[in-house]
Amino acid sequence: MTPQIKLRVMVGVTGAVFVAAVFWATQSWVISPQQAMSVRIDAARKTLERRRADLLGVDRLQKKLDVYASRTFGGSQEEVDHSLRAALSTLGEAAGLSDVAVDTSPVKGVESPGRRDFKGTAGKAMRDEVDFVEAPATFRATGTWPQFNAMLSTLSGEPWIRQVEGLRVIGKDKGGMVDVVIKLRTLFIPNRTPGPMPLAEGVEWPESLAGASPFVLPPPVPVIATPAVPAASVKQPPPGWERWRVTFVGRIEGADEVHLRAGKGQRRQLSVGQAVDGCVYLGNQSDADGFDEALFRRTNGTWLVGPGVSFSDRTAVAR
Repeated sequence: MTPQIKLRVMVGVTGAVFVAAVFWATQSWVISPQQAMSVRIDAARKTLERRRADLLGVDRLQKKLDVYASRTFGGSQEEVDHSLRAALSTLGEAAGLSDVAVDTSPVKGVESPGRRDFKGTAGKAMRDEVDFVEAPATFRATGTWPQFNAMLSTLSGEPWIRQVEGLRVIGKDKGGMVDVVIKLRTLFIPNRTPGPMPLAEGVEWPESLAGASPFVLPPPVPVIATPAVPAASVKQPPPGWERWRVTFVGRIEGADEVHLRAGKGQRRQLSVGQAVDGCVYLGNQSDADGFDEALFRRTNGTWLVGPGVSFSDRTAVAR
C-alpha cells in the first residue's frame, strides 16, 4: 500500500470516528434529554390541567355552598337559636296570633355520607367534619282560622331553609279559635358566615285552606215541606212474594220438589201442595225442550217458573 493510499484510509477512518462521536454526543447530550424533557413537560401540563379542573370544581362547589349558607341564620348554634326563635315569634305575632311560644331542641350534626372515602391521617380532618347541623324548634300559638292561615302562608314563603315535620291544629270555643303546634327544623353550616338572606317569595295559598274554618259547623239546612201526594198517584212497589227465585226444579226420591231463594239467608224447599207467601206449588211440568219448570197457583192465576227465574218473570198458564 502506497503512502498516499494509507493517508487516505487514515483520513477516512478518522472522519468516520469523528462523525460517530458527534452523532453519539448529539443523541446523548441533546436529543435524548430534549425528548425526556418533552415527556416531563407533557406530564406536568396534564397534571396542571387536572389541578385547574379540580380548582374550578371546588370553586363551583363553594359558590353552591354560599347560596345555601345565605339561607341560614348563622354559623353557630347561638346565632341560629336566637334568630330562629325571633323569626317564628315575629311570624306569629304579625299574623295576630296570641300566646306565641317557641321552644328549641338540642342540635344534631349530620356527617358526610362519603366519610369512609377519607382514609388515613391525611383524611382525618374531612372524615371528622360534619356537613351541616340541624336545629329543631316547636312553635305554639292560639288564634282564629284566618290568623293561622296567614301565619302558615307567610312561613311557606320564607327564604330560610326549613323542614316542617309536624302540624297540629285543634279547634276550641265551638271552632271559633284554634290551638296551633308546628314542629320544624332548620340547618346551618358550622363556622360559615352566611351572606345576605334572599327576599321572601309570594305563595299562592290553596282556596280550600283560606276558606271557612273546618272546626265550625255549617248552619242547619232549612227544611222545606213537601206537599202531600195523593195515594192513588204513588207507585206501589212490587208485591213481596215476587222476590222469590227458583234455584232447583226436579224430583227427589220420585217426588216433585222445588227450591227457592230470596235475598241472603231466605231459602225454602217445597213439596207438592206446600205454599210460600200464598203461592201454592203444584208440581213440575216439562217445557218444549224437555226441561222441568215449577208450576204455581195464586189468586191471580197459574204460572210456570224455570230454574234461575224469579216469580216476577213468571209465565202465565191458561187453565
